[in-house]
Amino acid sequence: MAMSRRHVALAAVAFWAAGMAGSRADDAAGRFIEAAYSSALFQARISRIAAAKDPRPGIKALAERVRDFRAAQLPELARLAGTAGIGVRDTLDLELRSIVENIEPLDYLALSRRYAEVEVQALGREIAAYEEAARSDMQPVRDYVASTLGRLRDLDAAARAELSAVAP
Repeated sequence: MAMSRRHVALAAVAFWAAGMAGSRADDAAGRFIEAAYSSALFQARISRIAAAKDPRPGIKALAERVRDFRAAQLPELARLAGTAGIGVRDTLDLELRSIVENIEPLDYLALSRRYAEVEVQALGREIAAYEEAARSDMQPVRDYVASTLGRLRDLDAAARAELSAVAP
């Protein structure tokens, strides 16, 4: 009898530990999806601003490219969030809203420089998060990362080239 209780207790601990490991993996995937959605939303907003104004031609082309990519990406991320059972918000945190608000009044060279700087920083952080998520325990996250990371790297290279063209 004592032996069976011990087995039951060990089995309970094993199930609990497995559930906690799965929970941590789900939490990591959820954090990635939330961060990816927030980053895409932020870049969509600043790209719409830059594309609607009259920055340098290379910056305008980059902003249009990023805007179009993010417009297609946001619904994909929302579907991925639904698959993972998490919700995403169409609001930015205070820091990102502040950056958007500070970009809005800029024009031509000031807008070109600031947009390129912010885009390079955002893409760098985003690529690092995607590289980490490539090792996710959730197959849908790994699949999404595999299909998206190349585009992000291409956008990063284009943003870096445009930043060097407008740097002081």
